[in-house]
Amino acid sequence: MSVSRLLSRIRWQRLAVLPVLGALVGILAGCDQPTPLVTLQAGRHFVQAHAAEYDRDGTEVKDADYQIPVLHAAPGETINIDVPKSVADRGYFLTSTDAQSNDRPISDTIKDQHYRLTAPGQAVELPLTIFQVPRTDSGPASGSWKFRLVVQP
Repeated sequence: MSVSRLLSRIRWQRLAVLPVLGALVGILAGCDQPTPLVTLQAGRHFVQAHAAEYDRDGTEVKDADYQIPVLHAAPGETINIDVPKSVADRGYFLTSTDAQSNDRPISDTIKDQHYRLTAPGQAVELPLTIFQVPRTDSGPASGSWKFRLVVQP
């Protein structure tokens, strides 16, 4: 095969790739952007979750298939909570649900990307929710991340 025919063939192969790349870019542009990822860690155990509900520029994003991650911890163990800068910049707070199914705050507004919480001193299972501070004073939370904390010796 001559050099000119080989170069011509390579050019055509490169041109054939362009429509495929264009289609791939179009598909990726149409994908939903993931919500911020929150991480909880205790000892050697950790769990991560995207938001169950999230306000992205005025549009509410809900994860219909959200499965609550479970973090196992020992009594009195430190639980490390890491949130992205975008969540920390607005602020977030922690709640737990009591027996009457009411969310009760267990922290003030937190503005740090890393927060430490001490697990209860006895065996217990607690729902733990992280709420991002609302965009407006009277609005709903801008995001929520639900976890289940299982404390056992």
